[in-house]
Amino acid sequence: MFTILSQAFNRTARNLKMVLTVFIVNIALGLILAVPLYNVLQVEADSSIEFNRLINGFDLTVIIDFLNKSGKSLPPFWLLGFVLSLIYLVLNIFFAGGILSQFALRGTFRISEFLKNSMQYFGRFFLVFLIEAVALVGVCIVAFILLGVSLIASGDSTEPVQMAWLTPSLLVSGFLFTVVLNIGNYAKVILFKNLSLNAWLGFWKATSYIFQNFKTMRIYWAILVVAVILVLVYLFLESAIGMNSALKIFVMFIVQQAFVFGRVFMKMWMLSGAFEYLTLKPVPIPPSPVLVVSGSTETADNTSNKLSE
Repeated sequence: MFTILSQAFNRTARNLKMVLTVFIVNIALGLILAVPLYNVLQVEADSSIEFNRLINGFDLTVIIDFLNKSGKSLPPFWLLGFVLSLIYLVLNIFFAGGILSQFALRGTFRISEFLKNSMQYFGRFFLVFLIEAVALVGVCIVAFILLGVSLIASGDSTEPVQMAWLTPSLLVSGFLFTVVLNIGNYAKVILFKNLSLNAWLGFWKATSYIFQNFKTMRIYWAILVVAVILVLVYLFLESAIGMNSALKIFVMFIVQQAFVFGRVFMKMWMLSGAFEYLTLKPVPIPPSPVLVVSGSTETADNTSNKLSE
């Protein structure tokens, strides 16, 4: 497992230009929303010092007061945020083909080739996303049922007893969510390596492959643990540094961008882990039968024998 993790990490690190390209796109999408929203907040605050209270931490009373006074100016930004979220989602699906192509080529990163390869696989990967989304909806339904049963069973019990009932449901729900997300990664790699498969068959083969090779989940969870550690480090730095001076605000801005870069790197590392595992242990795909038309009975017999083997 550690060999695959290290190889997948190295494969991602070798393609730093690609990681930076996706990172810059993420930053650009964030700025499209952040800059006009900041300007509106400045205008609506009208030189008020109330927002300075947010420097020391989240204050719900300030947010509620602002929404009561200036909430009418924000609906366009909710719509813009929703649209940008959809664009972000589509771009992540779009880039997957280019990322896998770059992993396979191991050549110099070229943005034109990256975009070309991204476009080539976008349609099939988008269908995988739709299948994955349906599966996640099913997982959500199962999770709500499990949590509902746990809450009903615990009834008016004490908080520790309720947590004891809820913990298994939360663990099962988290397990199912991560399995579906990992299946999505493996489905993309399987479709990338086997052009003859359609999206549904690729997703099905990824599902059976993961349950037959459960080490794939341990690899996914290991990277997920690193991601959680990264979040904890960020929260620690945020509380330790603070934002009560221009210098500290600048330092936190750098930390935030480093965190976004780390998040992009982690997502590529997960995809690289799936690519590495499937390279070492490919999915067995039966070859399509090839019919050979020949006047020779012997040739026809040989072909029939090969197909039957």
